[in-house]
Order: sequence, then structure tokens, then C-alpha cells
Amino acid sequence: MTSFRKRTVQKPIRGTRTSPHTAQVITSSGNPSLDLILGGGLPIGSICLIEEDRFMTHAKVLVKYFLAEGVLSKQEIFLGSLDDLPAEMLRRLPKPLTDEEVEQEQRQEQEQPADKNGLRIAFRYSDLPLVNSEQATAKIGHHFNLMEHMEPMMLSYAQATIWDDNNKANIVVQEDDICNSSSSLEPTAAASGDEAAPVVQLDAQSTASNNNNNNNNDNAITDNSTANNATSTAATTTATATATASPPAAQPHFFYNPRYGRLLDYLQLLLNDESFEPGTNVQQKNLCRVCLTSLGSPLWYDEHFAEDLLKFLTILRASVRSCTAVCFITMPMHLIAKYETSLVPKIRQLVDYAIELESFAGSERETHPAFKEYSGLLHLHKMSAINTLAVHMPETTDLAFKLRRKKFVIEKLHLPPELQETSEQGAAADMMALPNCSANVPVNSNVSMDF
Repeated sequence: MTSFRKRTVQKPIRGTRTSPHTAQVITSSGNPSLDLILGGGLPIGSICLIEEDRFMTHAKVLVKYFLAEGVLSKQEIFLGSLDDLPAEMLRRLPKPLTDEEVEQEQRQEQEQPADKNGLRIAFRYSDLPLVNSEQATAKIGHHFNLMEHMEPMMLSYAQATIWDDNNKANIVVQEDDICNSSSSLEPTAAASGDEAAPVVQLDAQSTASNNNNNNNNDNAITDNSTANNATSTAATTTATATATASPPAAQPHFFYNPRYGRLLDYLQLLLNDESFEPGTNVQQKNLCRVCLTSLGSPLWYDEHFAEDLLKFLTILRASVRSCTAVCFITMPMHLIAKYETSLVPKIRQLVDYAIELESFAGSERETHPAFKEYSGLLHLHKMSAINTLAVHMPETTDLAFKLRRKKFVIEKLHLPPELQETSEQGAAADMMALPNCSANVPVNSNVSMDF
């Protein structure tokens, strides 16, 4: 006998690669410039927090990039939101660009005409990236055009699960392109009994606790005779959910706000699938992209908002860590800071990447000549080292972003040449205005001085 064993190489998950910086398996965020800042992409098992700007326009663009990348990579998508219509967001994903279109766009950027002062970037620096000079060894991710929407045929193959707490279930049912392609975990009110089983279970439990007629809710739901009655009861309960919501003291809940529990039930039901288990040699192994938009908005407010939000992020982090998934969250941090200032650093402690988008819209910087080429500033508040000793950091943290017609670009913050010349002239004028031994005599005066 020999000790030789054939080496089995596991196939990488679709849309992932090994990072040259940290040797971790990473996936693209959908935006090439954001991937360069993160060291090539998002590590599997990480949570990326995007702190929304005041008008919540630029954060939604990054969400579209994240979801569109998952559709092209044929990865599982979970989209949850209370402020937006998840089906409408999936319908308005940007259209991917072909390789020929990407090369043509790059050639047009390199052939930029000179500005009004005749200044042009030197040819030796024209090929350098705008954010980081380190080139990636392998390519992941795609380029998208924000001016056009993704084709319905491409969306029909998307494996998407949406959650909106059943408040907009009737609107979601009317979305033909999205609902036909989504999985059975979607909360739809007009679906069959098997597809609406999680929704019936939640409503039937609250109905049974109020009537005190059944001590075992799970067995009652599985019966065919009881399921029909529960479905009719659930329809009336959902229509008046805001008016007849049972208080938290009636049942022992982990969250005071039941919305967090319902969201976690849907999410964990999806993540417990065999295809997302790490270390298994499943042929159809896949990656799950979890996207939660406007988490912590005023629709989530209650008396125990801070406690419930921190609990939810803690459990969410453990759930994402235990499977092959990445999480992308947007939060209105400026509103949360007004609710409780100490809550902001606690939230950043529970995520792996915390990125703030500061928009110039409605501020004095919008008309300032130094920032006329940019739409806002990008602040890196946290970069975590996941399963590695050193964290990847970009060459500079002075970053700004541009929202162009077709794409969202992150660049290094540079001052225009005009401001640099004026600053040098101002410094020279200050040097001339320094006090000297001539007392009150002007500097350019021809009056002679007697000592």
C-alpha cells in the first residue's frame, strides 16, 4: 500500500476568487472602484455598512450595484426593506456592459481633452487607477450602465427572495417578472398555502395565543383543516396588523419589535440551505447576498429601538459568519445619531466595514470651486481584518465620489490647479505682509529710512 492520496481541488463558488492581499475568498460588491478600496471585494462572511447620505440617493446606487452583481453571478439574493418596494428595486437594476463597451469607455476616458487652461494629465500617469495602484491578479465583477435597466429575461433567471413585512404584499404580487422568478420564501398574500406557510404560521400563532384554544401551534398549522381557517384569519389579521398588533408582554419574545424576529426567521430559513454550508463538497454550492436597505429608519422606531437593533445586528453577524454569505446594509446614520448619539459607535462595532457617504447636495460645498467635480466625500470609519493578521488599507483615505450619468466612481480627492496657484499667491502675500523693522512704512514705498 502507498500513502498517496489524490488531491481533490474544490471548485470556487461562482463570482468569487482568492484575495492576493489576505488570501480570503472574496466577491465583488458590484462597483469596481469600491472593490479596490476594500482590497478586491467583500470577504465571505462579512457585513458592509453604508451610512446613507441625507437624501439617500447615492447609497441606493451602491445597493443596485450589489444586487445586479448577484444576478449576473447567478447567486442567491435576499432583499429586505420597509421603506422601499423590493420588487421595484429588482426591476430597476442597471444593465451590464459587454467587454467591448467597457474597452470603448476606457479609451474615451484616456482620450480626455485638455481643460480650459490647456492642462492635460501626463501620459506616464494616464494608465494608473484612480484609487489604488496595485493591480488585481484575477478579475471578478462586472461593469454596469446606470442609464439603462436590466432586461426582464435576465431578471427572470434571478434567484431572489424579498421581504417587506407583508405590508405591501398585494403590490408585490402584481410584479410578474419578479414574482415568477422568486423562490417560495417570498411573503405573498395571493400565493398558495404552501408558499405562504411562514406567513400563516406567524399570524396563526398570534391568533391562537389570543384565543387560548390551542396549545400547540405547529401541529395545528400542519393540519389541512386548520390551515384553511388560519389562512382566512391571516388575511384579516394582515389587513389590520397596525391596529390590532398584540403587545410584546403577551408572549415571551426575544425582540420587543416583532419585525426583527420575522426578518430573522425568513433570513435564517434561507441561510440554512445545504448549498450555503461551508466546507461541504456540494456540486451546487452557491453564495447568498443579503441586502437590507434603510435599516434603522423611523419605520423601525419604538421604545426599545436601540436594544432591538443591537440584538438584531449581533445575531445577523453570527448568521452570516456561519455560512457562505455576504451582507450589505444601508442605514440613515444621521437620523440614528439624532435619536441616540452613543448608538452610532456601537453599530459600527458590530459590522466589518463602515463607510459613510457625505453628499454635497444642499450644503455650501456644492458650489465651492474645490469640490465642483465631485458629488460628495467618502469616509472610511472601519476596515476589519477577517481571518487575517493585517487589514488591507487603500493608499489614501482622502476619497471622493462622483455620480455620473452612467456610473458611480470613487476617486482620490485632488484640488484643481487653479486653487493651488491661488493658495501659493495667498501664501506669498502673507509673507509680504509679515511685520518688519520698517514700522508703519509700506513695503513697496520709496521713502528712505534713517537709523
